[in-house]
Amino acid sequence: MKTGMSTACFFCRLLNEESVQKMAELGVRDMEIFFSAMSEYEKPFTSELRRIAQGEGARIRSIHALCTQFEPQLYSTHPRQYEEALDMFERVTDAGAEVGAGIYVFHGPMNVKRAKTFHVNYGFTGERTAILAERAKKKGIKLAWETVHWCWYAQPGFARELIRHTDSDNLYFTLDIKQAAQSGYGVMDYIDDMDGRLAHIHVCDYRKDPEKGIIPCLPFEGEMDWTAMKEKLSQMDYQGLLMLEVYPGDYGSYDDLMANYGKVSAFFKD
Repeated sequence: MKTGMSTACFFCRLLNEESVQKMAELGVRDMEIFFSAMSEYEKPFTSELRRIAQGEGARIRSIHALCTQFEPQLYSTHPRQYEEALDMFERVTDAGAEVGAGIYVFHGPMNVKRAKTFHVNYGFTGERTAILAERAKKKGIKLAWETVHWCWYAQPGFARELIRHTDSDNLYFTLDIKQAAQSGYGVMDYIDDMDGRLAHIHVCDYRKDPEKGIIPCLPFEGEMDWTAMKEKLSQMDYQGLLMLEVYPGDYGSYDDLMANYGKVSAFFKD
């Protein structure tokens, strides 16, 4: 198992091109780009990201879009909303292909109103997802739907049902540990739900506070059972990356961040 790091760790500390340079200087060789503006989907910006990474002997392995701007509309029944969102999806996947990424971490529609009874039309959702997955596939990119407590994949069961209704072999999933904890369900339950299609993991930790709820933190500084996680991934012969994705407020100095990154890398090393 290999580890990497997301530019999300530097959000508002550094711009994305600066984050790639900084990670490379710190010795990170596998990276995720969390796009932070629509202009970042276009050349020459994407070409510059790839140039910096390749010049430092690093690889951009995954991308994450500024999803709230268009991903929910990919499942809209309004034709103009859908077509505009599909155009954005093509721009994002083109950007992913340009920087050499093989995975698109996908949120999908939101569940902002948090209805007590949440229903998904899996027939319709599966058809739309197949279109997206196949379009991404043509560019060498896996569509990896992420566990997010405020979006549709907010509980185990969603992945299995979506797989059953999606006629594409390019649908995969991303496990976000803090998001799984925020959803109130077990991390291992999500892995089982993905039915062998886990392609990407956002590594972080969490603490439970009676007043503040789930508080994200650096790996090994919270309540996550890392030994159980490693055993689970080993049993299923997990071949994807473990991408460190923590918030900038979770650490002090870059030395602190890299000390934790080294600990994660050593723990999950094959």
